[in-house]
Amino acid sequence: MSAKDVKKVLIVGATAPDVIKIISAVNRAGAEQIVIQGFLDDDRSKTGQEFMGYPIVGTTAILENGCPDIWVLNNVARDMNVRAKVCARLDSLGVRRHLTLIHPSVDTAYTTIGEGCIIHEGVSLGPDCVIGRHCVMLANCTVGHECIVEDLVFVGNNVILGARGCIETGSFVGLNSVILPYRKLGARSMIGAGSVVIRDVPADTTVFGNPARVGVRPASAAD
Repeated sequence: MSAKDVKKVLIVGATAPDVIKIISAVNRAGAEQIVIQGFLDDDRSKTGQEFMGYPIVGTTAILENGCPDIWVLNNVARDMNVRAKVCARLDSLGVRRHLTLIHPSVDTAYTTIGEGCIIHEGVSLGPDCVIGRHCVMLANCTVGHECIVEDLVFVGNNVILGARGCIETGSFVGLNSVILPYRKLGARSMIGAGSVVIRDVPADTTVFGNPARVGVRPASAAD
């Protein structure tokens, strides 16, 4: 394997362990080799500890010194607003190598995928899909043909996005949700787990249920 096939990576956010499993699968597949240098976390109390067997080497301030040979993976995904702030922080530090992490089981033919995305095992991407920057797609979700998923979108496990649908920037789609074809989810919208979306969802709106409605929460979602 030549040096150009090796990517040294620092992972930002010592929280979600799934990326380690995806990286292991990528390395086993052999198309490229990802070498984990450690984690970065802006919670200073974590520095010097380990996460998933790798050292937490410091905060994102390390990147201020310039790391031209290092790829950076934003592993913050629970809250898209926080993920966006981390992305902005990395951009302000001059990070130019954002690792795009895609499980080798995912067929990316005829699909455009932006930098910094994390795409888990079993995701199905239809032809002519466009996926933006820094999106997260969990296992076994399905994106129909000619869909547009804008930047910083979270798609949970087993979500189905029908053909020619659109999810705008910063949206969060809970697991097991179904979005019917041709529907649009406005920017920063939130779709509750198990919802069935039959109509467009306005920006900055939270919907739940089957069919999904504003402010209606199923009993299983109660606190």
